[in-house]
Amino acid sequence: MHRPLQGHPSLAGIPPVRPPFDDRSDVAAVVYGSTDNPDRLLSGFLFNLQTQGFDAVGIVQVRRKAPLGGGAPHGFRLLSGQGTLSSDAEPDGESLAGIGRRLAVLVDGRPDIVVLNRFGWQELNGAGLLDVLHLAMLREVPAVIAVPEALFPHWLDLANGLTVRLPCDRAALDRWWVSLWRAPPGGRHPTACERDK
Repeated sequence: MHRPLQGHPSLAGIPPVRPPFDDRSDVAAVVYGSTDNPDRLLSGFLFNLQTQGFDAVGIVQVRRKAPLGGGAPHGFRLLSGQGTLSSDAEPDGESLAGIGRRLAVLVDGRPDIVVLNRFGWQELNGAGLLDVLHLAMLREVPAVIAVPEALFPHWLDLANGLTVRLPCDRAALDRWWVSLWRAPPGGRHPTACERDK
């Protein structure tokens, strides 16, 4: 069993979050390697859904060239369902947690989908965006998250194996999304886990 990393000072005193994965969860992990660009993939996916009229919300990572002064080489951007962007935020400024709180408000309104970018060291410790994922699952909002190949065993452990693994590929992501919106003959849409068993 994979154990979370422990002891980071920013996580002191924060109880770990464990989203309630079950066989009705519609959560996909876009698993990426060193040559993949999950940020561009998920941003394009979100924007495309928004132009189709879906209420698609999420957080994407924005990579920039590292400044000469040694500041953070990346920030985060909130994409609301209205096709609007927040301004870039430094990880030590508003922070991922601050943007996560704003995203949680959007998720509470039950959008069509939420994109969480990405599963990293904070999530390994039960923090980061896991509370937003937890809320999405409670509100039955489909979710997709980018997961590095090296951390996929930890993600699978967190999800109790109840997640869909997708390659870092737009066609695979689109197929997963379309499968959620097919009208079933009996009424209820089958979850991704139910379809893939």
